[in-house]
Amino acid sequence: MAKLFGKEYTKPELYKRTVNIEQIASIDEFELKNGRARDMQVYRFRSTNGLAFDVLPGKCSDISSLSFRGVNISLLTRNGLVSPENIFPADGEFERYFSGGMLWTGGLKNCGPNYHDENARFHHYHGRIGTLPVEQSWKRTYFKDNEYHLSAGSVLRDAVIEGYNLEFVREIHTTLSKPEIVINDSIENLDCNETDYLILYHFNFGFPFVDENLVMIFPESMDTMLTGNKASEDRKNEWDVMHDPVDNLSENLFFHSLKSGEDGTVTIKLENPKIEIGAYIRYETRYLPYLVEWKCERSYEYALGIEPSNNLIGGMQEERKTGHSKMIQPGEKHIIKVILGFYDL
Repeated sequence: MAKLFGKEYTKPELYKRTVNIEQIASIDEFELKNGRARDMQVYRFRSTNGLAFDVLPGKCSDISSLSFRGVNISLLTRNGLVSPENIFPADGEFERYFSGGMLWTGGLKNCGPNYHDENARFHHYHGRIGTLPVEQSWKRTYFKDNEYHLSAGSVLRDAVIEGYNLEFVREIHTTLSKPEIVINDSIENLDCNETDYLILYHFNFGFPFVDENLVMIFPESMDTMLTGNKASEDRKNEWDVMHDPVDNLSENLFFHSLKSGEDGTVTIKLENPKIEIGAYIRYETRYLPYLVEWKCERSYEYALGIEPSNNLIGGMQEERKTGHSKMIQPGEKHIIKVILGFYDL
């Protein structure tokens, strides 16, 4: 049953009170008209449960802006939103088109530095999946078991002639009752040969949710935490603390391998007692055995990335050497589920 402000409602009871159900939960569709996001399609989710967020169906159904109880949670970089049509995937261009957003998906043939594969094909930073226009997209709202559901999704393909053919299908789902977003992804190999892939769920948190009051709660680690640069090694004892912004401070990268529960999942919690909001990311470690933490305390670019992954963002060539890239057989489909939720403190 749908639950609002501590009271449960059936579908008829909600309709008796709402006149039009879209006054309490809806998905609005529109296009952006200015800048490098011009003509980008947006699905705007809005619910009385406190969640408001934008899904970009033309960009892997990634999540751009997100707020909870009217408080901004997500990061928007100085680049602003950039549509796939305005992305030039060349060496050094990632820093010019990376928008951040609540979720930026990396993969499927690269996560990390640019490289040329065995056929001299160029693969740009963090891969193509988040920069490819989609083949299909949809949105839907409906009642099921007296609960009101809101979902949207897209289909796209990371493929090359005489090479690989990976189909990526994503559904973003939430309900009226619960401030939680379920991300259901499938990766299917539509070629006659086996291939491998990398994937990175680049969740980006920003101010005011992220500030010096933020508390990070991680499960116990299975292995020694690794670091991504000298600045990170120097500050590895402060991996779970956010400080005030500092001009020109180097970013930090920390790599975690966390113990899953009996259900095979890991839950990361972020809490800001000052604004009385908590967030959690829950994911299955079967396909996402690692957690990348990107901590940027640099002034004017203040951000925190919590990034479930199947790799350590070293680039496909390095990840193959270390056995991190995930093999997928012809006709095989991998189903990945990641949950982003929020609560009051």
